[in-house]
Amino acid sequence: MEQFPIEFVSNIASIILVVVLVINYLKHKKRVEVIQQLDSLKSENQLTQQDISYIFENEKEYKEKAEKAEGFTKLLNPIFILIVGILFIYLPFSEAMIHLNVFVVAFIFVQLDKINKKNTYILLNELKKDIKKEGN
Repeated sequence: MEQFPIEFVSNIASIILVVVLVINYLKHKKRVEVIQQLDSLKSENQLTQQDISYIFENEKEYKEKAEKAEGFTKLLNPIFILIVGILFIYLPFSEAMIHLNVFVVAFIFVQLDKINKKNTYILLNELKKDIKKEGN
């Protein structure tokens, strides 16, 4: 029986990460659309109490998520650098480049996740501030 090439594993992992990246993008896009709808309702003074509680609850949730994503990114960046360095030290350059794609996609995934959570928090926070201003 022939041995399963390790390149397939890294390519499959990259493909899976790209699929997860696209799914997360679509979820983020829906979230932003909901926030934009809430903003337009606010502009028309048609926010319900349920909408306002949604904004306040999600603002808190995304503040925590953004902080956790920031910390996770700070933790993973040196780990990514270490692993990539080990790849280049112990593998021939051509093999290291094949496996590097997984870490590039993972790095992009982590960065975009952090950015998306931070942007969602910022949008919700601005909406919350506007609601508080109108309430006073």
